[in-house]
Amino acid sequence: MASFDLPKELLLGSATAAAQIEGGDVNCNWYAWSLAGRVGKGESSLGGAGHWDRVEEDVALLSSLNQECYRMSIEWSRIEPEQGAWSPEGLAHYRRELELLAAAGIKPHVSLHHFSCPQWLQERGGWLAPDAVERFLAFARRVVEEYADLAAEWTTINEPNVLANSSYMEGNFPPGAKGDLGGYFRASRALIEAHCRAYALIHEIRDARGYPEPTRVGFAHHLAVFTPKNTFAALGTALSDFLFHRIYFAGFVEGRLLPPLGFGKPFGRPGANGLFCDFIGVNYYSRHLFTACARPPFAAQGVDPKAADRNDLGWEIYPEGLFQVCSAAWKRYALPIHITENGIADASDSRRGRFIIDHLAQVRRLLDTGVKVERYFHWSLIDNLEWHDGYGPRFGLVEVDYATMERKPRPSARLYAEICATKRVPESAGQGA
Repeated sequence: MASFDLPKELLLGSATAAAQIEGGDVNCNWYAWSLAGRVGKGESSLGGAGHWDRVEEDVALLSSLNQECYRMSIEWSRIEPEQGAWSPEGLAHYRRELELLAAAGIKPHVSLHHFSCPQWLQERGGWLAPDAVERFLAFARRVVEEYADLAAEWTTINEPNVLANSSYMEGNFPPGAKGDLGGYFRASRALIEAHCRAYALIHEIRDARGYPEPTRVGFAHHLAVFTPKNTFAALGTALSDFLFHRIYFAGFVEGRLLPPLGFGKPFGRPGANGLFCDFIGVNYYSRHLFTACARPPFAAQGVDPKAADRNDLGWEIYPEGLFQVCSAAWKRYALPIHITENGIADASDSRRGRFIIDHLAQVRRLLDTGVKVERYFHWSLIDNLEWHDGYGPRFGLVEVDYATMERKPRPSARLYAEICATKRVPESAGQGA
């Protein structure tokens, strides 16, 4: 692959999530989940990557790697550790982090919900609690009022499809339900309502204050390429695509409930474009091969056995899929695309450099076909707690020694830093960086 340039207006950066890197949070539902032995090999979320105590160091790291933007999340349990009790320490901490980013000239992109919630909400049913949406909106209001001056770009909810599926179908996330299709649908509807109402709320707060930088709100949608193995699997694959992708597009972007979630557009005030998004966040990692099965949705997810290029978790590395999913989203809504996550589990760092180059080549291809891609966030800045997979997977541009919390940029981080600085993507050099 020949070298190529990226436009200066495309901002390049990296992403993290608070619950995965901060450590020390005993009020988060993932701490209780880890105490129950449901994380990795009985690992605890308490350590994380030590980010809570190393904010200054990590922002300096971002700067040294020439990151133009940074996607971060604000942990709900840090802000509201007990219901209705706002933490001055938590509020001050994130203001400090955002101020450090501003001083470094790094544009923040703030996520309000990234899989985790306070344990007090989990004990009341999580997203199935009768007042879950209202509680989330109270949290969102408190956070946006606090940081409206420092952040103009907001993701309301990260990967609602993964959250609902992992919580109620696969049993990997709290509360650990399996095959609970009703729970999946009810949680999905609550997440859609929360997003639509938060969209209006964030605009209301920031727009009323008259900040010069326009308010931009969206969500981060996990989009994968779904491919049927044969004609027998085609129907199940289409149904899986509907349940995992389409109902969330309709809900989060249009404010429209598709059956079985409901009917119509019940959640009120879209933007001037008639939609509930100013951009679409795309989290893309892989392609999935589906075979037919007897149980709903009549398709079983797997990996193409012919796929030779895989990450450490066994996921197929399929760069063309990034072009496919972003093109489809653009064709449907013509909204700017923020690639909010794209990365690889690669402990040896032998494939990450090529991964970055090959996926940025798809970004270049998208731009060349008229798709408006505005942000690219590599997942992740640093190694982290990869949810139920624990600390084994290594997604970081920067290696973390979990015994000492020492940070060490990998060779791929230096490659990406050069790309961020120059907007010049070098020729791919095979499997390595």
